[in-house]
Amino acid sequence: MVFFFLNTWSISRSFANNSAQVGPEIIFQILASEIALISGNVSSAVITYLDVASKTGDVGAAKRATELALAIRDHESALRAAEIWQKNDSEDMSASEAVKALYLITGKSKKLIDKLIIEREKSRKKNTLESFYNEVNVLVSKSNNAASALNIFEKVSYRDRSRPEVMYSRAMLHYRKGDKAKMEKILRSLVTKKPDHVQALNALGYSMADANKNLNEAFDLIKAALTFAPQDAHIIDSMGWVYFRLGQLEMAEEWLEKAFSRQPDAEISAHYGEVLWNLSRKEDAIQIWRIGFNKEPTNTILLETVDRLKVNIDELKGNVQD
Repeated sequence: MVFFFLNTWSISRSFANNSAQVGPEIIFQILASEIALISGNVSSAVITYLDVASKTGDVGAAKRATELALAIRDHESALRAAEIWQKNDSEDMSASEAVKALYLITGKSKKLIDKLIIEREKSRKKNTLESFYNEVNVLVSKSNNAASALNIFEKVSYRDRSRPEVMYSRAMLHYRKGDKAKMEKILRSLVTKKPDHVQALNALGYSMADANKNLNEAFDLIKAALTFAPQDAHIIDSMGWVYFRLGQLEMAEEWLEKAFSRQPDAEISAHYGEVLWNLSRKEDAIQIWRIGFNKEPTNTILLETVDRLKVNIDELKGNVQD
């Protein structure tokens, strides 16, 4: 209860300091919202805080409405609140990031594209396009709709299609959409343009190894990537995987054990476990898969691997041995 009064007082002081429109009615709404929260009625608090933010333009109310709406997955209300927050504090990057994420979540692609194009122009003037496009890629990759993610990125990056970071992101978004041929075409162009692009070398080599084609070329690409980043766990994993495809199981085990010791994630555990399985070390394989499963139980590569090898998923749900 003490916390409630302190919190309400703090919020009230924020309104008093930042808005000329605060009166008894607004203070009452703040109190009503906090009481609703104590009662567990978050949706009512969201409505009230959003109403206060709309009336006063107060950043504190808008931010609180955004956070509360997100907590109950009311994305439309969260977006309305975040837009008020951003409008009244344009320097707060958290507000801008919240708006962009909510445009993505609510399927408002046109608004997101328009906003990103404006940000792209600002980044061009500041000479920060590389970091801008890396951030856009991270944002759109969170979309559950691969086609929509690619469409947004393509429209925002249209004027910069020849930039290496744009080419790489486009390639990987095409891969996520299921167009491996388009991914390979873009990556080949990128490697020709920039032979030291580590991620492109590795992605192209790994995709070939995974498809079990052009294995000698895949080996050369991954070997080149390793010369630039010899400690990268996922490139080491790629080398182990191409050795597996070449039928050299002992070499595959050596490389994948090294990759797994550096980064025991679900994808590497899927590869390492499959090699151990093919070396007739099935208990060891299950133990490795179990570690990866505990870290990321929804990883598609790991789940596909154990399903293909007809391993019951329940075997991965036990405790990890020391």
